[in-house]
Amino acid sequence: MDERLNFDGFALDVKNEVLTRSGERVSLQPQPMKVLSLLASRAGDLVTRKELQDAVWSDGTFVDFDQGLNWCIKRIREVLGDDAAHPRFIETVPRKGYRFIAKPRQRSNRRWLTTAAMLAIACVTMMHSHASVTVVILPFDNFTGDPRNELAANVATEEVINRVGSVDPARLKVIDRFTAAKFKRTNECIIHIGRALGADFVMEGALQKSHATAALYRVADNTQVWATSVERVDTAPALISRKIANTFVQ
Repeated sequence: MDERLNFDGFALDVKNEVLTRSGERVSLQPQPMKVLSLLASRAGDLVTRKELQDAVWSDGTFVDFDQGLNWCIKRIREVLGDDAAHPRFIETVPRKGYRFIAKPRQRSNRRWLTTAAMLAIACVTMMHSHASVTVVILPFDNFTGDPRNELAANVATEEVINRVGSVDPARLKVIDRFTAAKFKRTNECIIHIGRALGADFVMEGALQKSHATAALYRVADNTQVWATSVERVDTAPALISRKIANTFVQ
């Protein structure tokens, strides 16, 4: 699909899963982005909870689907500035699903791709032009559906912080885990968290039943730098740490 959907100041590139507002990229995690893309591409139609489950959690790894979908809808509404009681974008159809009620317009995304390329170049330039950057690793969320895995999430968080912090302290600084823990399961936006902690980048992570996910965001403009998924939870901290290190230290 070589089109993007435009609605009320937002532009959604469905194919590349990129959301922008007034030309600036908006931070949204991979699963909420998939939910938004499906809803927006079928604007006006009821998308059932079963359809969303099949499209976004087709691998069956998410144990608590209801919790996951509710979280996705909440994140989408936060990003769009939507109100569940008086929706402009996402309408809840009780016990059935959701409907995207705005009316998107389609427009060629050729110019958008050029803008995205320029943004990527600017991001790389910024990373290599600064003497050092500061990163905050937020506590990993436990999305396995099992409260007993809360400890595993905490251990993963501490391991990533320790690994990244030892790479090159002069060029890559990491906020300590006790300070980062203040923002565990917070609804604060990336920009607020980064500014509150004096960080240039923020990483969010989550443990699923059989894999882990992580995404890195740039605080200056709330831009997602990358997102990744690791199949084995036990190897996730090492692989995610290496990806962070490779982003900043060459």
